[in-house]
Amino acid sequence: MFERVISFIKGAINKMFNTGDIVKDFNIDISTSDEVMKLIEKCANIYNHKAPWLNEEVKSLNVAKTICEKVAKAVTIEFKSQAEDKEIDNIYQRFLKNIRTNTEYTLAKGGMFFKPFYSNGRIKVSCIHADKFIPVKFDSTGELLGAIFIDQITKGDDVYTRLEYNDLNDTTITIKNIVYKTNKNNLTTLGNKVSLSQVPEWKDIQEQTQIEHVNKLLGGYFKIPIANPVDNTSPIGVPIFANAIKTLEEIDKQFSRTLWEYEAKEPAIDVDATAFKKDEDGNDILPKGKERLYRRLDFGDEKQWNIFSPEIRDTSLFNGLNELLRYTESQCGLSFGILSKNTEVEKRVEEIKTSKQDYFVTVSDIQGSLQTALEDMLYGIDVLMSLYDISHKSNANTSFDWDDSILVDSEKKQSQALVERNAGLIDDIEYFVQTRDYSEEEATEYVDKMKQRSPEEPVEQEEKEE
Repeated sequence: MFERVISFIKGAINKMFNTGDIVKDFNIDISTSDEVMKLIEKCANIYNHKAPWLNEEVKSLNVAKTICEKVAKAVTIEFKSQAEDKEIDNIYQRFLKNIRTNTEYTLAKGGMFFKPFYSNGRIKVSCIHADKFIPVKFDSTGELLGAIFIDQITKGDDVYTRLEYNDLNDTTITIKNIVYKTNKNNLTTLGNKVSLSQVPEWKDIQEQTQIEHVNKLLGGYFKIPIANPVDNTSPIGVPIFANAIKTLEEIDKQFSRTLWEYEAKEPAIDVDATAFKKDEDGNDILPKGKERLYRRLDFGDEKQWNIFSPEIRDTSLFNGLNELLRYTESQCGLSFGILSKNTEVEKRVEEIKTSKQDYFVTVSDIQGSLQTALEDMLYGIDVLMSLYDISHKSNANTSFDWDDSILVDSEKKQSQALVERNAGLIDDIEYFVQTRDYSEEEATEYVDKMKQRSPEEPVEQEEKEE
């Protein structure tokens, strides 16, 4: 169905084509507004260090990348999941190897679609970024019912674009494929429709096919669960820093002011131009390695020199930068200290505690959205394996284990459990349940094994032997 991994090589789709042009040949009404697609494109550029406000004077501190990277780690740090069926789990575990990276990209662009596909006798999963597909239909609960995925191939001067529309209606998925051909010098239009057979890589794909007896699209839509700031009616996920774009701009400007402060206040020695010795070619002779320290000036008739070493105002600049970082943490639902430097801790204990709880909610909501997407992806894998007669256990269960160390310090938790065990408040089994995330059965088995390794002699028996 989806014969190879999506390779959309020309950037965000709305930057290439108008979304209306993309959907017109499918005769559908699009649920995605241009404002949402422009927001996703803008955030993708900010994440990729191409923010619109950057120039020769304004440098980037790359805060957006840092946010996505740190939150992705928090979401997936101790994540474990396993499918009950061995064949499905083999596919699943290969996919999970890159779950942290894919989570980071999703945080940066607001969404990602985990799309399973069949290729050469195997089921694989393609990860399609939010700027590489268009959600076009949702139900009243916000579940994705229709989407257009875009694949593109360049051959010489010709560019072929394949649009694959997946539409769920009741219990039937209809898949339609349309191919367009244009010249690489005219990428603002899709071009003319051509046959799938004109592209060898797509010649085995059917123009239209249906999959029956299903209740969802074949794949999982992982979206960041925050309110959409540009279209309040849209169920499409938006990047985690969507509410902080203006603050991110101010951060880069403040960071650039700090850099300029250091450059402008760099120590120097102003020396009269006539004071330097000359080489054979008439060039000034300066101490090797110290050339940038000296500046030639014309003081007039007298040979003079002056040391330029003004006081640097870095403290006030960094304090301003730190406050902007705190605003960003609040706007993105992060804990204070993720980006900023905590100051006046005694006065802000309750504030920091509240922000930590907010961060826990942020991470938990993202984990819930990711789990839903993974469950939907596994459902798609199950359906495709049945369609292609790949042996497996259908409707197999999957276990999910998430970490809560953002709110609960694991070391403090372990120390408290140890105190309670030594005081006789909990037994060994409960201790290992709390500190090692064992189930009660696993903890019981572990404790029994420990007892078998070092059995204790009864006191009465030892006294008789004496």
